[in-house]
Amino acid sequence: MGGLVLLFLVAMAAFTWVRPNDQDTVSYWYKFGKWTQTGFNVGIAASPWVLLPGGDVALQYFTTMMYVWYIGVATLTSNAGVPIGRWEVVLMTVSLAVFALSQDTSYRIPVAILISVIGLTMLGLRSLVQRALGAALEAQAQSARSEAATQRALAIVAAERDSKTRFIASATHDLQQPLAAAGFHFESSLQLGPQQDRAVAGVRSSLASASELIGLMLDYLRLDAGAVKPRPQPVPLGPLMRAEALNLEPAAAAAGMTIRIAPSSAIVVGDPAILARAIGNLLANAVRHSGGRHVLIGTRRRGALVDLWVIDDGRGLPDGWSAWLFADYGTGAVATARMGLGLASVRRQSELLGGSVALEPRWRHGAAFRLSLPRA
Repeated sequence: MGGLVLLFLVAMAAFTWVRPNDQDTVSYWYKFGKWTQTGFNVGIAASPWVLLPGGDVALQYFTTMMYVWYIGVATLTSNAGVPIGRWEVVLMTVSLAVFALSQDTSYRIPVAILISVIGLTMLGLRSLVQRALGAALEAQAQSARSEAATQRALAIVAAERDSKTRFIASATHDLQQPLAAAGFHFESSLQLGPQQDRAVAGVRSSLASASELIGLMLDYLRLDAGAVKPRPQPVPLGPLMRAEALNLEPAAAAAGMTIRIAPSSAIVVGDPAILARAIGNLLANAVRHSGGRHVLIGTRRRGALVDLWVIDDGRGLPDGWSAWLFADYGTGAVATARMGLGLASVRRQSELLGGSVALEPRWRHGAAFRLSLPRA
């Protein structure tokens, strides 16, 4: 017993000196603490038979009651980290009760019964203590999880708020540019002369740009509000690709670009109107922002999906843009280039159709966007 006490004191001094981290505490010191506690309890169970025989009867019973007191204290102060074992309580109780019965006194039986009742009570209290500790730890863990979830939700709300603020500022700035240009051209058109026709054309172009931007904003806001409801049906991609390419031919010609269409017989499941807007947004993005000479649109079957590709030979996109290129409201250079609005709409449109949109990172001669849709 003295050796156990000495070992415990040495271990406590070492623990205080080393100051182990949480992982070392769980993997090593927990085991040591459990073995030390078990050794103490086994020693308590054996000590009456080793230390008390031959002593004064009153001292024996007083010491026995002290052992019983130790059982109560050890049970009530047991924690979830190093809990006292049920068998340890039973071992100490039985040892003390049998020792009491072995004494030649008239009250040995009542004392043994008292010790047994106290032991059974400690077993019940042990179960209550362990359940209370378990419930407290679970409540603490749940509180920590709830706090972490709240912090994440607040961070998301703050990020969305900041993104919307940047979006509004960027969209307002972009909308002011064509309107200001329209005003300038309108003032010029009032002056008769050879520049009048050019000024009128400038007014038309500026107002068309403003109208286009407003249309993009309205499209996105309808998607953001969940006001767009798809009506899935089989949709041949070939006619849609040709129609959207035809719509963008004037803009492509003005940018010095050509749109090539790879013949396609692919049929997907989707809403024709939503799908047309998604294809149009991808083509418009390539025509207006790629800075290239050619745009290719085509399809390829891939298992249960059909991949619609829009590929340009322009300047491409910097590394790292793909992570937030389709983010809501756009950020940084994406928002400045007015790419975040249209591409974010494509992402939402593809999700409505049960598909996805991505930038192919391996394409190095421009940009390659892949719109994946369920095959009919």
